[in-house]
Amino acid sequence: MAVVRGRLAPAYPAGLGSFGVYLRGYHGALAEWLGASARRRLPLADRYALLHWHNQVYPREVLGLVDMAALENGELGPLLSPGTLRGLEDECVTDVKAQTRAALLRVLQEDEEHWGSLEDQHSSLAQDVCELLEEHTERAPRISQEFGERMAHCCLGGLAEFLQSFQQRVERFHENPGVREMLPDTYISKTIALVNCGPPLRLQPLPQPSPCPCIRERPTTCPSPGSLPHFNKLMRRKWLSSPEALDGIVGTLGAQALALRRMQDEPYQALVAELHRRALVEYVRPLLRGRLRCSSARTRSRVAGRLREDAAQLQRLFRRLESQALWLDAVVPHLAEVLQLEDTPSIQVEVGVLVRDYPDIRRKHVAALLDIRGLRNTAARQEILAVARDLELSEEGALSPPRDRAFFADIPVPRPSFCLSFPLFLGRLPLSRLARPSLACLPRPRPPSLVRPRARR
Repeated sequence: MAVVRGRLAPAYPAGLGSFGVYLRGYHGALAEWLGASARRRLPLADRYALLHWHNQVYPREVLGLVDMAALENGELGPLLSPGTLRGLEDECVTDVKAQTRAALLRVLQEDEEHWGSLEDQHSSLAQDVCELLEEHTERAPRISQEFGERMAHCCLGGLAEFLQSFQQRVERFHENPGVREMLPDTYISKTIALVNCGPPLRLQPLPQPSPCPCIRERPTTCPSPGSLPHFNKLMRRKWLSSPEALDGIVGTLGAQALALRRMQDEPYQALVAELHRRALVEYVRPLLRGRLRCSSARTRSRVAGRLREDAAQLQRLFRRLESQALWLDAVVPHLAEVLQLEDTPSIQVEVGVLVRDYPDIRRKHVAALLDIRGLRNTAARQEILAVARDLELSEEGALSPPRDRAFFADIPVPRPSFCLSFPLFLGRLPLSRLARPSLACLPRPRPPSLVRPRARR
């Protein structure tokens, strides 16, 4: 076309528009040839090349060298029809989906073969996966923005399937009896290597029009078995006078969490935050299950003081472990305040703050706390429990807190106890006295079930 413009077009009268005739003929012949080529079964690389040439190369590098007036006036039109163009893109996406799925499965199988090895081998799984996906997520946007978004969705779907397969294989790996027989250091190293694959896969530079739903936001961790015996020693008489139980908890959790610090920051932060939450849940659980009963203001003060000291020690531990779950710091001090305060209005205020900060707490938890502090006055109990009841009613229909912000929901409490300060000689009491208001907190007997009388023969 450059030759036509420089040598042939000047030979014609200017009013004939000879260059435009040649340009339209060239464009039409090229469009017909490309349309026929697009209808053939092309390899993926050729489809990419055809789409790129149609959208970028031809308008910029070819027509940019000649008179663009005809193209700018819309006389030439696109090289490929919208239907043909869409079909090429659909075929590209389908091929990429199939090829990446097979390639991701292959690299996963190759990496899995080395998981059971006792040797410490570097894994390139995350790098291989990212490179497989980046090949397409970087190339497609250079064709067009819309095609780039479609390819990003396709690759995100492939990544989702891969992560689900990866998670299932890791779970099977840890369930293998032979893996459990590994030395602790080897087992921890293998676990850390697998966990460290997560952040590169989560943070790879994909255009993400919507979040990937398959990646778990928090690990399913819990206090280690070695620390559980120490939790069983809490909230007993010896606990009031000796910090031995909590020292054991702090030492065990601290040592094991520091051993996992070789994890990448993202999974480590998720793990230590969950460990922080579960440690506090296990600490509060024996308290609300009624191991202690405070029969005097002096005992309540001692228990509250021990709770505050333990809370401060646990807070120092998880600050050292870099936990970001700061919302957990207030739970034990709140419980200590409820135990130590004397007047009902102050207890009501503290319960209100507790319910506001931890919306999954229920009246049964507050009732268990009142039982521990020995509050038997029915009127005072009802006033305090009304705060929790009103806040519960105001939040009916609201969304429950996310799983990583749940606390009291993981702490079951026993059925409400009797509010009597004397032996249960109920067999000697007349029924009229059982109806007294001071005994209103006794659980009411269930009505007898209606049984249809047998027909007489």
